[in-house]
Amino acid sequence: MKRRDKQEFVIKPQYPGGKLALQKFIQENLIYPKLALEKEIEGTVYISYRVDFDGKVLDVRNNKGIGFGCDEEASRVVGLLKFAPQNNHGVKVSTQQKINIHFKLPVKQQLPIQQVNIQVNYTVQMAKPTIVKKVDLKNKPLSPVISYTIKLGKLNGRISLNERMNHF
Repeated sequence: MKRRDKQEFVIKPQYPGGKLALQKFIQENLIYPKLALEKEIEGTVYISYRVDFDGKVLDVRNNKGIGFGCDEEASRVVGLLKFAPQNNHGVKVSTQQKINIHFKLPVKQQLPIQQVNIQVNYTVQMAKPTIVKKVDLKNKPLSPVISYTIKLGKLNGRISLNERMNHF
């Protein structure tokens, strides 16, 4: 007995370019409703619609929605779809289809924090100067020279502080 491949009698309409082209069309034409953005609404709108023999979308219905203008926007975008006409053995057939339109809030880009507050506590003690040669203190007072090197770096997500002090 020969095995036959399944052939469908009714050929379902396909969006030109396939599923990826359909997703791209919806993504480019879907406008997030202002009210939904303000209320930070996310979710999925379930839409059913009919495609006639010419590929036109008819009878767009909202099966389950999330409100705040998202249902109307999903219905509007689905109504814009145009499928390829189908040849079903000379019979004009319209098909019922379903689609889910996902509304996800756009990601807010946060700027990296560039300001770092660092508090360094240190104590400087002056040693008693030892006089190697006689210095005229009236003309030139002695002042200590202190030099600091502070290096900041990230180590496992923490800021480390390396400090080096030189006393002259």
